[in-house]
Amino acid sequence: MAEETQNVNLEEHDEPRAGSTQMPVGIMVVLTLLGYIGCFEVDKRNGNFSAMVHAPFTATDEVASLAPSEVDLMRSQGAQLYSNCQGCHQANGMGTPGKIPPLAGSEWVMGDPATAAAIVLNGLSGPIKVAGNSFGAEAMTPFGASLKDDQIAAILSYVRHEWGNSPERTLSPSEMIDLVKATREKVQASGHTGAWTQQTLEGAEFTVPE
Repeated sequence: MAEETQNVNLEEHDEPRAGSTQMPVGIMVVLTLLGYIGCFEVDKRNGNFSAMVHAPFTATDEVASLAPSEVDLMRSQGAQLYSNCQGCHQANGMGTPGKIPPLAGSEWVMGDPATAAAIVLNGLSGPIKVAGNSFGAEAMTPFGASLKDDQIAAILSYVRHEWGNSPERTLSPSEMIDLVKATREKVQASGHTGAWTQQTLEGAEFTVPE
């Protein structure tokens, strides 16, 4: 009888068993250190404005100087919201002769900002003189119910400084919002409803103390 031979490759292995094997502590420490060092280096290079990452800027002040100011942001929002007014007052703010008064060069726009806010809130009807010319065949839509105080403030901030306008009072964004809010409250407290006319505007007192 031939001698039996033993082949180790034919031996069966043990069945796999469910369980968990912990990562060696040394490897965990190394990986943690590598992660910490990586985060530190990224943060350090970003904070120092590495030329390889932030060229051509070399300091945070340079980037900050390029960010729009609060005034710029408000007027930019006002320019977008002006689409509600553009159909009548036109993109150039010149209105329509004899019908829609212009916003460019208007003493009503550049004068008391509270009066301008009251006009946007309640609208305007009837004839009105602007820059010596008469307008008023078309009534202005009131926006007090459809626009919030900050939106009306943005529109006013835009039109009061657009098309060469130079207002008597220049207000910061927060001041303009507060003014619109105070004007809305004052109009409501007065009991006035409906659109303004030139006569009712001249007889009202909207000015908010500085």
